Amino acid sequence: MKFTYSSGSRPLEGYTVKRGIGQGGFGEVYYALSDGGKEVALKLVRSNLDIELRGMAQCLNLKHPHLVALYDIKKDSQGDSWVVMEYVAGEGLGAVLNRHPRGLPLDLTRQWFVSMAKAIGYLHDNGIVHRDLKPGNIFIENGLIKIGDYGLSKFISGSQRSAHTQSVGTVHYMAPEIASGNYGKQIDIYAAGIILYEMLTGRVPFDGETAGEILMKHMTAAPDLSKLPAGYAEIVGQALAKDPKLRFASFGDMARAVEQVGGGAPVEVRVAPAAPPQQKPRKAEVPEALPVHISLRTRIAELSGSMVLAATLALLMAIIWAALERTIGSPGDLADFGAGLYLMILSSWCVLLPSKFWEQRRGDSWLRRGILMFLGLGVGLAAAWLNGWSFDLNATPLESPSLAAATLAELGHENPMAAHIFGYLSYFGLAFFILRWWKLTERTRARRFSVFPVVVTACLGFLLVPLWPDFTGHEVPFLLQGPMVLTLCSVIVQLVSPWEEPAPRPARRLRMRYA
Repeated sequence: MKFTYSSGSRPLEGYTVKRGIGQGGFGEVYYALSDGGKEVALKLVRSNLDIELRGMAQCLNLKHPHLVALYDIKKDSQGDSWVVMEYVAGEGLGAVLNRHPRGLPLDLTRQWFVSMAKAIGYLHDNGIVHRDLKPGNIFIENGLIKIGDYGLSKFISGSQRSAHTQSVGTVHYMAPEIASGNYGKQIDIYAAGIILYEMLTGRVPFDGETAGEILMKHMTAAPDLSKLPAGYAEIVGQALAKDPKLRFASFGDMARAVEQVGGGAPVEVRVAPAAPPQQKPRKAEVPEALPVHISLRTRIAELSGSMVLAATLALLMAIIWAALERTIGSPGDLADFGAGLYLMILSSWCVLLPSKFWEQRRGDSWLRRGILMFLGLGVGLAAAWLNGWSFDLNATPLESPSLAAATLAELGHENPMAAHIFGYLSYFGLAFFILRWWKLTERTRARRFSVFPVVVTACLGFLLVPLWPDFTGHEVPFLLQGPMVLTLCSVIVQLVSPWEEPAPRPARRLRMRYA
């Protein structure tokens, strides 16, 4: 976006513009430094000048820890009006909710909402109605809630991300009585109920294709309260009552109701030590256990893509494997090539399939290991069939018996084909049981590809080699087939699984209690 003033400009005496940070129907907002080095936001007011300035003048002397402070109103040499206000480096609540479409954790929702309620209650106590309460005007800086754009004239927004100037308020958060010209304190209570609903569920209760459709729902439709956690339905329902007289009498009453749902404990708000200026907004400290929800359709699409890529990579690695064998002078036949390729593809798919549906879900590690072992037994059956298994259990005697054959002999089972099958089953079954394969496919893993799990898999593959049936008659010993399949499988599943770079952890956190 193009701003009137560039970095280094001094449109207002005593302040140097560093960059533009926002534009709208009201004018422009800049991040600036005073001559003494103080960070401020400079708001250039260009529309509805008298109404804007009158509203801001009423708020100049308000002081509250959860309100963006207004410092002064000034005019420049060209007669333009500027508002000097506190610069908040954090992001808006709207941005946080966009990243977490299933809503925020209950304890965090409670903390932030009570802080917001105290700030708006303070405005009401001073005779000021916010009139445009929405996530876009709520900021989080180092865990501390800040309410901005209070006491100003507002314009309706036809959607949550676009601005169509029609009337006072923002349509998704607009109380039904505004249509009849009623702008009392209860419109903020109603907007707060919408915000609480959105914080808990990740979506607004009334939505539609047009502003008119949404407004009609505000006036006639009942919100779906069944999606709310226990204890919150009554609170939100009262805040969203169509009749203003049925809503909470004050923000204090609403805040106490929310606190009681959380057990009535003191609300803790996280704050951090002062930090040097940053060019980019600092993201709100939302717990890591809040992944973005992935729909079933998206999971299936990602799984399909991963499986196709896994087959492609397996073919490429099988070709490289065959080329290396030929280079060292022990080329395998086409059947060996096909067996290795098939086992790589099957092993990769057996890891990708369950892991995709375990993603972002907590589960019993031993149950997952058991499921993978069952799939590993299937891979073992495939390996046995590819390498000589037949339904005639008396066929193909073992000239060089494996540990599996010896074990069966000790148990009184000397059938050669049974030992052949048991060797493959035990090899892949144990390999799939011992390792936590699903960790290699998590989208929140530390790196897209890590060498360490590949090395661990290779070591395990060689440790289990005594279980692998060793048939004579092959120019290339089959002893390497099992370890190679497992090792390359651990490479493939990492490369084909979606990955998101994890957010950096904050260095430290301090806690402060507010009454």
